[in-house]
Amino acid sequence: MQDRKSLESLFQLVHGLKRQLHNNIEKLNLDMAPMNVRVLKVINKKIPCTAIDIAQFLNRDKAQVTRLLNGLIAQELIVKEPNPEDKRSQCLRLTEKSQLIMEDIALIDKKIHEQMTNGITEEELALFENIAAKMAENLSSNP
Repeated sequence: MQDRKSLESLFQLVHGLKRQLHNNIEKLNLDMAPMNVRVLKVINKKIPCTAIDIAQFLNRDKAQVTRLLNGLIAQELIVKEPNPEDKRSQCLRLTEKSQLIMEDIALIDKKIHEQMTNGITEEELALFENIAAKMAENLSSNP
């Protein structure tokens, strides 16, 4: 019975987080899917960033990532630049337009994090993060 309770708690947490993110992103009128926001976040944090980096981080195949990137390029949210370390690949960079969006997203993330962790001590949060990381590792190492 405890197994189902743990899974149900995790499903509720993930669903609640996704719903909050989606609702708050919708308020920005970005006309952008949550996965596009995740891609922008990866590019914003990992410098330099390539399409392969995104595929690995998001655990998506190259074709999916290419479609996502092409859409973001068409919306003028990212640009491709030559990779100084590898002539066969290109680095991705946020445009000024997407940097402004990322500032709004950072505020949303902060607000949701504060809401989600209200009443939780630093020790409890650290323990949760440790357990969640172990669970994620267990799932990724045992397909």
